[in-house]
Amino acid sequence: MSDVQEVRTEIVRVARLLRERGLAIGTSGNVGARLADGRIAITPSSMDYDEMTAGDIVIVEADGSPSEGDHRPSSEVRIHLEVFAARPDVRAIVHSHSPFATTWAATRREIPAVHYVMALLVRPGRDTLRVAPYATFGTAELARNAVTTLGDDHAVLLANHGAVAVAGSVASALGRAERVEELAMLAWRAEQIGGATLVTAVELDQARNQMERFPRQRSPSI
Repeated sequence: MSDVQEVRTEIVRVARLLRERGLAIGTSGNVGARLADGRIAITPSSMDYDEMTAGDIVIVEADGSPSEGDHRPSSEVRIHLEVFAARPDVRAIVHSHSPFATTWAATRREIPAVHYVMALLVRPGRDTLRVAPYATFGTAELARNAVTTLGDDHAVLLANHGAVAVAGSVASALGRAERVEELAMLAWRAEQIGGATLVTAVELDQARNQMERFPRQRSPSI
């Protein structure tokens, strides 16, 4: 099996998990990966994940021009292009429409550090998960907003839309998308009982250092 075929197969696997785990409804959301030659593999637009096969995964050039595949790429392909161009460390992207994260994004408020797992999602020194300004889906404006707000973090909310998680592998990007949903859920629930006492940026740095000693904390198993 070629490297391209392996990536396509993995994207299909994770795309199905995206829906099975409640992070997307119907054909919403998308999954993409950077190939060794710099091209990008991404889920096709408006295709049921249960019917999707590895052959349906679309390959585009780094500039977005078509390379391989019989389908249109996801409508959010611009987000993938912008993030991959700005972040050489990123190899995979998961865009989710999970209920708690999307609800929180609708408030246009940053998710606070209600749990130390925030350390998996933001760079050292930060203690909130940021929200990219609203723009119409599928537009260059939304892609610019997403990559600018993401910065050096590993996840970002999209106002009134959903969330984007990035990582070195497709499986790890899904794991981070799950962590975003977990944090949004915990933050929402904490507000129902008066609000959480938050973990500080210093405490998050301490948690991050501890995670280096226990690698399974860094990459949730999938």
